[in-house]
Amino acid sequence: MDMNKKRPTSDAAWYCRKDAEDERFYEIFFQLCHKYSVRWASATPKEKSFIEEVTRVTYERDRAQRLGLPLSEVCPSFAS
Repeated sequence: MDMNKKRPTSDAAWYCRKDAEDERFYEIFFQLCHKYSVRWASATPKEKSFIEEVTRVTYERDRAQRLGLPLSEVCPSFAS
């Protein structure tokens, strides 16, 4: 008996779906890695922390602007 016939098609749909917000986050992430010449696989922990934080702030500011939210709501870089 073929096991693929028992699988619901929703598994494939779930696996292949794309979230627009995730796509935007990673687009910003890769742009910033390129901008600062950071290769993630060989980056130091300090470089990774920097890219993660700059990506977070850039993404949150971008999202706030797209949704018409105040930029003052975005937590600044490296703030505790």
